Amino acid sequence: MSDLMKWLYDHYIHPQIENQPQDDADELHFAILDSALMEAEKQDLEYVCRFYAVQGFRAGVKFGLALGEDLKGL
Repeated sequence: MSDLMKWLYDHYIHPQIENQPQDDADELHFAILDSALMEAEKQDLEYVCRFYAVQGFRAGVKFGLALGEDLKGL
């Protein structure tokens, strides 16, 4: 992952994810996962979540740019 993507994740993507509202079921699932994982597994999970969040962000940017080009012709 590039330095730019690391910076974007730390300063934009991760705060956006953390600020999403959670209902009781969400909180329960997060608590169960947190209590079931050992520290090394939590670090692995954080890495995987970071990877997929950045890839989703990149896909959204590409989609937005492509959609913008398509909408210019309307």
